[in-house]
Amino acid sequence: MYTSLHKRKKVNMADVSLVKVQDNERYDFFAALTKSLILFFLVYGAVGGFLAAFEIDFHAGVSIFAFFALAFVLSAVYETGKNWLINLTALFAFFLYLVIAVTNYWVINSGYYYILNRIFDVAREYFDVTSGMEYSLAVEDGYMAVTIFAIFLGMVGIILLNIGLHHKSTPFGILFLTLMPYVIPMYFERTPPLFYSILMLIGYASVMLLSYGRGRVSRQMRYFLPITAAAVVVLVRSAAFFLPEERYARVVPQSAAKEASGRVMEQFARYGMQALFPQDTAGSGVSGGKLSKGSAVTPSYETALTVRYTPYSFQPVYLKAFTGLTYIGTAWTEAEAQWPEDADMEMSLYSRQRQFEEEGGASHQGFGIMEVEKAGAGDPFEYRPYYTDYCNIEERDGTLVYRYYPDNGTSVLSAFKEPDSGYLQVPASCEAAVMAVCEEAGFGGTKEEIAEQIVEYFAQNYKYTLRPGFYYGDPDYITHFLLESKKGYCAHFASAATMLFRQMGVPARYVEGYAFSYAGVVERGELVEGADYDDYYQGFSEIGRTALIQIEIPDAYAHAWVEIFDRERGWIVVDPTPSSAEEDRTSFWEVFLNREGGGTEGNLGEDVLGGYLENVLGAAQYVFLAVFFLAVILFAAVKVIRTEREKRLPGRERVKLEYRRLQKKAAKKNREFLSRRTLKEEIAWMSKHCRVAINDAQEEALYQVFFAKEIDYDCDRLSRELRKARQGRITGRDRANRVGMDSGS
Repeated sequence: MYTSLHKRKKVNMADVSLVKVQDNERYDFFAALTKSLILFFLVYGAVGGFLAAFEIDFHAGVSIFAFFALAFVLSAVYETGKNWLINLTALFAFFLYLVIAVTNYWVINSGYYYILNRIFDVAREYFDVTSGMEYSLAVEDGYMAVTIFAIFLGMVGIILLNIGLHHKSTPFGILFLTLMPYVIPMYFERTPPLFYSILMLIGYASVMLLSYGRGRVSRQMRYFLPITAAAVVVLVRSAAFFLPEERYARVVPQSAAKEASGRVMEQFARYGMQALFPQDTAGSGVSGGKLSKGSAVTPSYETALTVRYTPYSFQPVYLKAFTGLTYIGTAWTEAEAQWPEDADMEMSLYSRQRQFEEEGGASHQGFGIMEVEKAGAGDPFEYRPYYTDYCNIEERDGTLVYRYYPDNGTSVLSAFKEPDSGYLQVPASCEAAVMAVCEEAGFGGTKEEIAEQIVEYFAQNYKYTLRPGFYYGDPDYITHFLLESKKGYCAHFASAATMLFRQMGVPARYVEGYAFSYAGVVERGELVEGADYDDYYQGFSEIGRTALIQIEIPDAYAHAWVEIFDRERGWIVVDPTPSSAEEDRTSFWEVFLNREGGGTEGNLGEDVLGGYLENVLGAAQYVFLAVFFLAVILFAAVKVIRTEREKRLPGRERVKLEYRRLQKKAAKKNREFLSRRTLKEEIAWMSKHCRVAINDAQEEALYQVFFAKEIDYDCDRLSRELRKARQGRITGRDRANRVGMDSGS
């Protein structure tokens, strides 16, 4: 028998091939349904979880329908195995994607910016900063815009994941695509809701099972999916019980990588992508009248001043440092002190001082002491509160102590002569723009009315931003702001407003310094213990008796505003920069007492267990991922070791090993295989039931491996062919041999 087998004609290109048995193949609807569910779980879990983590509302019903419909269509078509239909469906999906992108461009764009604005809001809250960038929206309906953007993004995810699942993508690729949206909310300690995270965990477990099954959704896989879902729910619930959020926070230290990236993320939250390209940005702090054409202002938020004073009004406190007289296009020249009507600090001080010292005057005028210490402000300026007694300034260990008489909003009944005529000059470089705005807005009336009109005009027609964009060429700083960009920061508003006042015949000047609001004081200020209120403030106070407060002023509080001249009040402050919030008139002591009280009581009506489990999910996901990666690494290590051991085996033993694995696979398919008695019967059974065909040359070589002393077939080649048969792979030459065998038969 061996002689007859040995004398058979050899087949030079005899490979293992898959036999296409059309009579026994049927369309597997449940396989398509299973894969579509996996796609839906992964994509909806990723997109929905991301949006829900940032508390962004979207239409869940429409998104679910769109995601599942697309996932099922793609999975159902792929299950047919017809390449022409698969390609046609892919073209249709791409065309649909393109139509949605083109027809809903502005809606999708607005949805994207709506999400970015919300992320920036969360980031500013997380880093405890008060200002930052914000994108304008072309579509006001954020709910609809976010829903369409979510569908648009989900389509991309489903198409990519569908390709990955049907082309045996590794679990790492699936994990990378779907877990990335969770990185941002988790960075800001925003845990996605439990429902979405469970969907993703079910998807990950199913992908691992698919990877083990070489991408085929077997009949067992259909049952594994609900079992997997139940197991994931039990796992999450167990993790929530055994690893509470508080315990996790104590056991797991703060990530060093997160701490290192904190500054970068803080800058990114304020300035977006501009934070990565700071070459066109201007620093913060007082510039001394120098105007920048940089695309953004990038404050470091380091402490510039430390101020100790007693709050006396709900109005902002202005610390003046620089007074600008003449606008020269790129800067303001500093005004020289002119006695008595135009000193650096307003000469109406004496009238207020007399009013306070007169009998009964303290009921209308206050007197305070303010201590200003330079921390990081490396400039030559002094920062004085308005109406400072500059003849009695003290210095104590680097801290300047000012005595001042705050503005109570009333006339001081003094007749000041008109200031220098330079405060009415409008340069030719911006005169045309200033005149055009004045004519368009129709300013007029008293000085107070004109001031209100300018402030309101800016609030209605211009936008405050720290990143107005870089502009080149000849356009004048003020002209560009008034007529072209219509957005900017305080220096833009103050410079332009100064010229508008002058055009209307109101003497005005540009001022720089630091400003901080009452809301900032009660939120960030600290009570100075042991200090007597009467030692720091006496007389009239709008908000009543307070206390000595110390507040750190960051460089981001550097500000520019305008002063206009009034014959009865002297130079008075007008701030034309739009305010980002309503004036806070919260009771001073109510805020500080509540802040010292340590929080509020919880609401017993809340779903404590549900919220507890959702918060714990963040820890559960990390534990699951750690176990997952550890299992993958262990599996890879075992596989590498086994592969290296097999390489050292003799060729005959490697062939026997591969054939035993093929036998094991056949037996797993159907235990009827175990009743086969001979090699020939086993090969015939596998050809019929496992869609694996071994040609005559390979069958002869297997007989030689098991029964003969010599082998005239390359054992390395034969082991590779058997491995391909077991793994279900087929090459171009395999198909040619298969066609030849089919036609020959």
